[in-house]
Amino acid sequence: MQARSLIIEEKVKANLGAVRPSDFRVRDSGEIDPQAVLQNSNISLYCLDFEKRQALFVETPSECDLTRVPFFYATQYEQARRLIQVPFDTLHRLAAQVVVDPARLILIYSVGRCGSTLVSRAFSEVEGMESVSEPDVFTQMLGTWGADDLDGEEKIRLVKSCTLLQCAPGRRKGATAWALKFRSMVTEMWPLFYDAFPQAKVVFLYRQAESWARSFWRLMGCPDPVEPLSLAALRDLFGRLTPLLDTRETASALEIMAYLWLSVMEQCVQMQRQGIPLFIARYEELNGAPRDVLTQMFAYCGLAANAANNLDAVLAQDSQAGSSLSRERLGEASAQLTPKHFQALRRLIREGSQTLTADTILPGTCSPAR
Repeated sequence: MQARSLIIEEKVKANLGAVRPSDFRVRDSGEIDPQAVLQNSNISLYCLDFEKRQALFVETPSECDLTRVPFFYATQYEQARRLIQVPFDTLHRLAAQVVVDPARLILIYSVGRCGSTLVSRAFSEVEGMESVSEPDVFTQMLGTWGADDLDGEEKIRLVKSCTLLQCAPGRRKGATAWALKFRSMVTEMWPLFYDAFPQAKVVFLYRQAESWARSFWRLMGCPDPVEPLSLAALRDLFGRLTPLLDTRETASALEIMAYLWLSVMEQCVQMQRQGIPLFIARYEELNGAPRDVLTQMFAYCGLAANAANNLDAVLAQDSQAGSSLSRERLGEASAQLTPKHFQALRRLIREGSQTLTADTILPGTCSPAR
């Protein structure tokens, strides 16, 4: 079992794209005991280097609590002091030492912009639980493999080992349960996660399509919703987008939004068809009756109704405060979506699915007590 300590000479990541080895310029500072990955709770898994078959971990300052930040991957990058590189075979051997009760693992999938960061923060207030918001090694996996190439024992093994090692820092600090909230596209990886952890609790969050698009549009910051955009830059950020756009070179912002929303929603439908147990909640109910929805969510996950220690503080703040996606930083979009744009959005969703519409309420969606 070999591992190398890498000194960071320069941080070169300049966007919100998926993590990758090229985010840092480094130099080798010598061999290190790979057990440091398990012995130091300030060391966490960052990404994989598929070409070299290596995993990269980052060490962050002891005062940096990665379970209290809106975006785990972003703070990892910003606070990284050094990297530790281990071969894949060592990664698996280390993961085999991390004992986690799979029934105490919560996987949070979502369409994004639907209260998922709030839910992640609420779980972080539960005693004994470590909540991680967007560990991005999984986004990188999906971008590398593609949604149509998720079969194979090695991929299941990598997903399992990376998940266990994502839990390792919290386990060392005494955590007995974990909630992992992913970027929206990672929902497509649910078959791999189910194969690796069939006992894990699964939460799916979504939002009515027009309301979701209005929020996502602020994130995109495009000048014209219907102007064709090159998809090359987006593929460079994430490796891929959605199967509905895989053969396209250009698409309008409206098309991108419609197909991203639709693709993730279809994954939830597929999980339901496969009989995967799910807790499903919409942003509309979560926003209108957050305590009720979270209470039901906690109960589904085997937690007490009053499990969260400080839910008032969670509900009172912008869950993405301090990040580049906070309400304050996003502000208002440079151009507004009009009724004609929403009509086009509805048409695209209708044409792209035989079962879903912009207003679909998925079966089993949490209904707050009236």
